[in-house]
Formats: sequence, C-alpha cells, structure tokens
Amino acid sequence: MIKLNKEFLKKFTLKSLKKDFIDLINGITLKEVLIFLIFPAFITVLMLLPQAIRESLSFKVYEPSWWQFITHAFIHKDWSHLWNNLQGYLIFGLMLWLFSNRTGNKKDLLLLFALTLISLPIISSIIEFFLYPIFVPTIKTSLGSSGLISAMLGFFPTFWIYYFSKKYKQNLINTNFLNMCIGYGCLLLVIIYYPSHRNIPLLTLILAFIIVYSYRYRSNFKPLLKGILAEAENNIFFYFLTASMPLFFMVSPLLLFPVNIIQNGGGIDVVMHYLGLIYGIFLSFIYFENKLKNLTKFNN
Repeated sequence: MIKLNKEFLKKFTLKSLKKDFIDLINGITLKEVLIFLIFPAFITVLMLLPQAIRESLSFKVYEPSWWQFITHAFIHKDWSHLWNNLQGYLIFGLMLWLFSNRTGNKKDLLLLFALTLISLPIISSIIEFFLYPIFVPTIKTSLGSSGLISAMLGFFPTFWIYYFSKKYKQNLINTNFLNMCIGYGCLLLVIIYYPSHRNIPLLTLILAFIIVYSYRYRSNFKPLLKGILAEAENNIFFYFLTASMPLFFMVSPLLLFPVNIIQNGGGIDVVMHYLGLIYGIFLSFIYFENKLKNLTKFNN
C-alpha cells in the first residue's frame, strides 16, 4: 500500500502529468476534431435563421407538419437556450470522446450519436403528439437539442461498463445493469419534481425497483471497483476520468437539468431531458450487448 501511494504521488509531477496527458489524447486526429464540431456548428448556424423560419421548424404539438418531427431537435428558442445545450454537448461529448479514444471505441461513439440524431427526434415527437395534449397540455411547442444532449449522458454507464467487460473478459452488461440505470433516471425525475405531484407510493416503488436489481447485480461490483483502482497505476488522467464517469452520470441531472417546469411564463419540456437520458441508456445497452456477443469467450 505504501509503495502504491508513493507510485501514485509520482503521477503528479509535471513530467508525468505531461506524459499521461499526451498519452490520453494520442490518436485524436484533426479529422475527428472537425467531426466533433459539426453538430454544434450546425445548430449554431440554424440559430442565425430568421425567427419565422425557426418557428416553422419547431414542433407544433397540436398541429405539426411532417418535417417538424425531425427539425425541432436542432432549433432553439434563443441564444441562451442554444448556449446551455452547447455547454452540455461540449462537456458530455469531450468526456465520452476522451474515454472512447483511450478504450478504442471512437467509432462506436460516432455511430451511436448518429443513430440518436436520426431516431430520437422522431420518437420524441410521436410521444409529444400523442401524450402531451393529455398529460402536459401547457406545452404547445417543442424545440431544442436537450433530448439529444441528454442521450449522450445516457451513454456514460454503458461505455464505462463495456470497457471493463472487455478488460476482464467478463460480461458485465445485463438486464440488471440496465434496470438499475433506467430506474435511477426515473427516480431522479420523481424526486426533483416531487413538490408538483407528492406521489410517495410511486417514489417507494421506484426505489424498491433499484434496490432489487442492485442486489441482483451485486457480484459485479467487485471487478468494477478493482478495475477503477487498477487504472491508478497507469494514466492518471484516465484514472480520474474512469472514476468520475459513473458519478458524473448520477449527479449531472441534478445539477444541469431544469428544475422549474415554468420559466419566464412558458412551459419547460423537462420530460425530454429524461426521455433522452433513458433513450441513451437503452440504445447504448442494446448496441454493446450485441457487440459483446460477437466477442469470444466470456466468463459467466
């Protein structure tokens, strides 16, 4: 332990930090940087369109046009709205990009985000069209990339767990893991907006749901903890990135997602943040679960 602590402290010398940082970003090309910037550049350019055009691209919940089922996810109300989503994209995207660069999953990240860009706007619009008039009648227009950005946060746990599955040749991705993550997203939604519904039975049910599946997943926690600690012996930046990803996934909705349903006299589509989060969890789970099946020999 003393030796490990001494070796760990040596990681904080300027020479070692420089070496680890270069190692962390090694392999990132100019082409990849440009690809990473396409999405924020695109939604920023759309913000320059006249307001009348942007309104025609927003999703009208009660009388939608066919193109609005896709375009609404790339249009923003104002520059403040755009800036909030750009911040989320840069934070979540950069963490995922650095992590996947180190683990060799950059193509997986790009493919998953592309699938999200294509599918989530349509799915969210369908949900809004059929359910919002009944359950959220105050929201008549939907726009913004919040769902897409939240889906990126939903990628965090599965990218993280897939890395350790490969490293230890043990399939840590299963339905218990999926249910824990989705249950936590639902729990956050219920807790944060508890003052507006005060549904204690629902809160208790979701909490019990998480506890049950956490207990069923308990045998996998040890290799995960072992894997995190093992990273301290290698790249110090990747160690902190690996250790922070599950915590970041758990805390970010509390810090970054909107709390007030009504702001500036208008309704805030808070549901789309959590729908995007859960969609990102589910999509990445299906993707990596199938990918693991193609790898050879995992221990039960």
